[in-house]
Amino acid sequence: MSTMEFTYTTRIATTPEQLWAALTEPEFTRRYWFGVAMQSDWQVGSPVKWQNMPEEEFQDLGQVVLSAVPYRTLSYSWHLLQPAHAMRFGWTDEELAEYVKEPRTKVTFDIEPESDGKVRLTVTHDGFEPGSVMYRAISGQLEGSGGWPGLMNNLKALLETGAPLATAPSAAHAAPSHE
Repeated sequence: MSTMEFTYTTRIATTPEQLWAALTEPEFTRRYWFGVAMQSDWQVGSPVKWQNMPEEEFQDLGQVVLSAVPYRTLSYSWHLLQPAHAMRFGWTDEELAEYVKEPRTKVTFDIEPESDGKVRLTVTHDGFEPGSVMYRAISGQLEGSGGWPGLMNNLKALLETGAPLATAPSAAHAAPSHE
């Protein structure tokens, strides 16, 4: 069975260093990732943890750093669907039980400086089986989901203007949680 991938590319008026910070610093991710802070030491094999609210502990959802070359590329395994997604999307317990059987996927951020002072960011999320609900969510095809395009547009706006486009959580990027 072949797997599917989703790729999204944008150009951002920023530096590779600022973009790397936006992808790796919890205080930064919280500003454009709809309140979610992500934390890691960004060394290969280290966990990538999520925090939904500042007063909560960071959660290990099984995400692991696969590659990290500062200012160039960052890759990590992606979390599985969680009860928080079921609540946001209105799934039944049976639907969630089926969706969590999907295999873990991988996201990669490639950062390329351009001659005009902008940076090209390419997000590649791969390893999806045909019909994957997670694929529909990250690609923005699941109703109520902006997917990577919505999230990256929010990041772009934050880096270029100092303010994200949206501040309310979206169902696509509901912070997963263990329950």
